[in-house]
Amino acid sequence: MNSRVLSRLGFSLTIVSILMVLAIVSRGQTKVRAQKARLVISFYSICCGIDHEAKDKLDKFIRDYEAAHHRRLKMAAVHWGREGEIDYCFRLSELTPRERKSFISRTRSLLSKSKLMRIYKNVPCKSER
Repeated sequence: MNSRVLSRLGFSLTIVSILMVLAIVSRGQTKVRAQKARLVISFYSICCGIDHEAKDKLDKFIRDYEAAHHRRLKMAAVHWGREGEIDYCFRLSELTPRERKSFISRTRSLLSKSKLMRIYKNVPCKSER
């Protein structure tokens, strides 16, 4: 083989190797990002701050729930805006499926009248997006 063919072969092998490494790295990042919160409660603002009354209700509900069940909920509170925007991210892995369903249902009911809040299920927490 002449040097030109060997040079092209070497270049092609280098490109293939780089693509394989990138594929492996991106797969690893996907797995990390794929961890989803079972429940995300997102308080947002449209000019004048979040619904503090609803947030206070949620904070009290969480404290009361933990006290009543003698269990600490694994939760991340992620601040993401300038007007108090915050996401509460729950994995709820410490609860049984029945307890999870009840917790989510009670949370939805508690916050049903808030207009500046959204509830998401099975999505990544903002800190992980």
